[in-house]
Amino acid sequence: NISDGLPLFFQRQPPMKRTILLPLLLAAATAQANDSTGFVETGGIQYLKNQHIEMQREDLYISQQQIRVSYTFKNNSAQDITEIVLFPLPEIPATPDGDFADTAGLIDSFRIWADGKAVKPQIHVRAFFETKGGKKLDMTAKLKQCGLSDIELMAPWTNRYDHEKVSAKIKACLAPQAAKLKLKVDDDISDFWSAQIVYSWKQTFKAGKTTEIKHQYTPLLGGSFLIPPAEPEKGGPMAKTYCISEDLRRTLADTRHRFRAYTQLGYVLTTGANWAKPIGKFTLTIEREPGQLVSLCWDKSLRKISPTVFRAEKTDFLPRKDLDIIFFADLEPI
Repeated sequence: NISDGLPLFFQRQPPMKRTILLPLLLAAATAQANDSTGFVETGGIQYLKNQHIEMQREDLYISQQQIRVSYTFKNNSAQDITEIVLFPLPEIPATPDGDFADTAGLIDSFRIWADGKAVKPQIHVRAFFETKGGKKLDMTAKLKQCGLSDIELMAPWTNRYDHEKVSAKIKACLAPQAAKLKLKVDDDISDFWSAQIVYSWKQTFKAGKTTEIKHQYTPLLGGSFLIPPAEPEKGGPMAKTYCISEDLRRTLADTRHRFRAYTQLGYVLTTGANWAKPIGKFTLTIEREPGQLVSLCWDKSLRKISPTVFRAEKTDFLPRKDLDIIFFADLEPI
């Protein structure tokens, strides 16, 4: 549960006050001129069940430039309900293996509105360290006792920091306890940590009324190159994850396409199954760039409504699977 280990004010509130987690688009890193890619995994986002609040509508728009989500919630009870709403970002390693996405761009672009009014969320930072046994320890409180600031702990996300200065502070703080805590220190203890950012704000859902919450941000993207005939292997992980058809495999293997780049992204949908009822009306819109091909696992409700836009609509929707999307693009021969 994402709330485990958070400060006390993230724990369950008095009656009629609970904590909600909104879904987040989490995906892989950016691909540069080589095929090394760092990935950000979707991380255990869960809603707390709320028997009084239903999600009447969710409109989800996904492109490679922007994610926009609009929710309409209905408080079916006879009294106002105040919730602490959490929007957790994934963990980002301090020393990623490969090229990473524009994480700072996501933070800079993140916006929230509640009933048309801009919301300025609080930002909470958590720092995790790896142990020799493969576990992760939340060392946020200890690092803050040693004088590290939120800005410094956000460094893996923002890349706006003095690496040597932060590393020196971390080593001075944790090195004396490393053996006792069984922390990884093969080379440098400051190489074995990750940072998570959690946005939070209080939201009141009026009795018997609807509340509209919107948010938008720049997605984290991943990808690389396919060089024919190395198209996605039939039955392989990529083919399964994105339900790549035989027709698409043949197109990707076509020797007239010297190179074909791909971009990946993912979105957590399954948390939408934890409200009082299924999502009343769910609309998914996916927009690709001109000339791109797109593949994802969905049913026949997803239809092409323009040369670059696909849309699916569902009623009483109970999501059972998260969303993984892959975009393919032709590149000119070198």
